[in-house]
Amino acid sequence: MRDSLKIRAIGWLSAMLVATLAGPTHAVDLLELPAIQSEAASRSLLLDATARGEGALVAVGSFGVIIKSEDSGASWTQASVPASVTLTAVDFPTPEKGWAVGHDGLIIHSDDGGKTWRKQLDGHQLNEQVVAVAERIVEQVRQEFEALQAEEEPDEYALEDAEFMLEEAEFALEGAMDDTAAGPVRPLLDVWFRNEREGFVLGSYGMLIVTEDGGENWELVSDRMDNPEAFHLNQITAAPDETLFIAGEAGFIYRSSDRGESWETLEPGYEGSFYGIVIVPDANGSFELLAYGLRGNLFRSTDRGDSWERLDSGTTVTLTNGTLLSDGTVFLVGQGGIILTRAPSAGFENTAPDADPSVAAYPGSQSFEPARNSDRRVISGLQEMSNGNVLLVGLGGVRLSAPDGTAIELPADEK
Repeated sequence: MRDSLKIRAIGWLSAMLVATLAGPTHAVDLLELPAIQSEAASRSLLLDATARGEGALVAVGSFGVIIKSEDSGASWTQASVPASVTLTAVDFPTPEKGWAVGHDGLIIHSDDGGKTWRKQLDGHQLNEQVVAVAERIVEQVRQEFEALQAEEEPDEYALEDAEFMLEEAEFALEGAMDDTAAGPVRPLLDVWFRNEREGFVLGSYGMLIVTEDGGENWELVSDRMDNPEAFHLNQITAAPDETLFIAGEAGFIYRSSDRGESWETLEPGYEGSFYGIVIVPDANGSFELLAYGLRGNLFRSTDRGDSWERLDSGTTVTLTNGTLLSDGTVFLVGQGGIILTRAPSAGFENTAPDADPSVAAYPGSQSFEPARNSDRRVISGLQEMSNGNVLLVGLGGVRLSAPDGTAIELPADEK
């Protein structure tokens, strides 16, 4: 491991462990307590939703609740889930195979369309991986330190640096072992699968975990990123050219052009959290990035994230999630029940390199319109449905919306 990578890994471990040492513990291990079945599950706090086929939807939320619908959200049934921790995100790369993640480092998997779920990883196992990474780094740094000591005329500065790195690595290992004793405390915040075998999970304190075999094995790879302060990683999304983007805490966005093997750090010029990125492709193979976050902050890039401009979202309310609808509408949601939409572009100047001038690209106007919405409860997640409407989830459970943000009345038994 190169020195810069060791420094990066040690820094991330130290920052993450300091942040989590005082984490909460539960009198009852919610990782071992199956989710309680409730007739009110569709009205509970829900945090994310996804589609898994024509009219088929899955939503996840508090106390291990997972609900599924086969009729575009008109009715819901609760799934069998082996844990009661809060679930924060869900993804189905195929109609049958899906993954959900949540608090206490939990990753669960379904291979029957979301009816039943089994555990693939939890915070206890994740703690063991953190210890293993810390032990590996200590051994590597110790070997290099001892090799320097064995030289006939060692470089004093190099020896001093190596000794400092060894002390830091040993401190990180001690913290990892203490953290293991404290139990699982790290929430996972998002999951995305490229296909039914290759997946990414990310979360608090810089957690980045990958699988290449459908979750049979998960590997902690946080040291692939330059994140020495262990800032939270909130959302991952993929561009049409397979570039990956992660929206993070403290104004950082991360970009990978090699399928997640390495990551560049992007700084749009804002110090608050980004909660997600909407990618808007055009007909010429390029795409627009819209990064949203705290207090209505909204940033735009048309060069893969190399440069950014701040947009006026028209609100100071935190934007929590967003998506691109099939008709080209950008749909953003957030606290206070806010819904912002940007109509599909048509006839605007095309700024893509070597673009066909007859094909419209990015809008000349970047204005977002607030929807007529009287429900002030926070919206945490959303998913376009096969009928063109939008499923919204958050405080109070499920809601339905038209593409322009207008509320759609739920059936009486789902209110």
